Amino acid sequence: MQSRGVIIIGGGLGGLCAAIALRQAGLEVAVYERAEAWRPVGAGLSLWPNAMRAFEALGLSREVAGAGAAWRETVMHRWDGKVLSRLPMDELCRELGQPTVVVLRSELQQVLLRALGPGVVHLGAACTGFDVEDGGGVRVTFVGGQQVRGDCLIGADGLRSAVRQQLLPDVRSRYGGRTSWRGVVNVASEVIPEGTQFEIYGPGARFGICHLGRGSEGTRRMYWFLLSPAPEGGRDAEGSHREVVLNQVRGWMEPVESLVRATLEADILRTDIHYLEPLPKWGEGPVTLLGDSAHAMVTDMAQGACQAIEDALVLAKLLREEPDRVRALRTYESKRRPRTARVSELSLKAGAIRYVRNPVARWARDLLLQALPPSVALRQLRSVVGYDFLA
Repeated sequence: MQSRGVIIIGGGLGGLCAAIALRQAGLEVAVYERAEAWRPVGAGLSLWPNAMRAFEALGLSREVAGAGAAWRETVMHRWDGKVLSRLPMDELCRELGQPTVVVLRSELQQVLLRALGPGVVHLGAACTGFDVEDGGGVRVTFVGGQQVRGDCLIGADGLRSAVRQQLLPDVRSRYGGRTSWRGVVNVASEVIPEGTQFEIYGPGARFGICHLGRGSEGTRRMYWFLLSPAPEGGRDAEGSHREVVLNQVRGWMEPVESLVRATLEADILRTDIHYLEPLPKWGEGPVTLLGDSAHAMVTDMAQGACQAIEDALVLAKLLREEPDRVRALRTYESKRRPRTARVSELSLKAGAIRYVRNPVARWARDLLLQALPPSVALRQLRSVVGYDFLA
């Protein structure tokens, strides 16, 4: 039976960042990913200063920033084009010494895989369970019967984590009440100012637009998303993603409709938004959780990936400093559980006013956005993205 130092289940961003950080700390690592091959996923990610600080610690901040585009300002609009508020995030980023970057998930994944090097990630390895051994360590079993041993196991296998299912069989994710449609498209001209994200609020829905950097042949690559209430588990008819989105944003300010129309059907994804209530524990013995498997959250503060990346750096630091692996895992959990629970709660609160349908509630929401000084919003944002997670 093959033996590894630290076993990571899941080759998402959190798992790959953990593997890089652990290898830099001098630990032996193996990552097992259920997918048979890496597939490009057309979804953008917001990497706030807390995530970029982690990439700086890994020596990857320049490459990560180069893979995407800077996000310096958010302009919030009503669906008909009326500007409700402006949030100058560049001031906060300068204060924190890190940018905010929007990057395509698949391109960030490639940056991490290059940094990790060959032979660390094993594809087509779906975990079916684990056993904690009497003499310490853990044995992991995969579909097909393959087994590996390690000193400890990190479940970074996402919302439907097999590792969490064994640790906490009664835990179920909760539907956030909204579905997302996301698209990536190359455009010939600058449809919104570079460095700016547009957020557009309509009846019960939110549409976002941001830059992803340069596309092919001098084009500009744009990322858009629509978040809208929908029944859980709903599906669009084959080939109808674009039309479903257009039906929800018809008559909205430009460039909403034109961006959606320009997007290939194959480049639009539909995903329900789920989250986890704070878990009673993240692990036991030589086993712990990381990222969405521990604290999946709604997208309204764009912190899901950032929190997974924070997890990875904190875990690697503690495993480097503490020779007792089990003690290091419990310390990691005690540091990360309150932090991620608070960010998840703030994300839920941020979403509470964004998707109202009632005309009076929408009027009150718009009035609040117009009246709220940017300094108030930036203060709350600073408490999240300026947090010293390595302290």
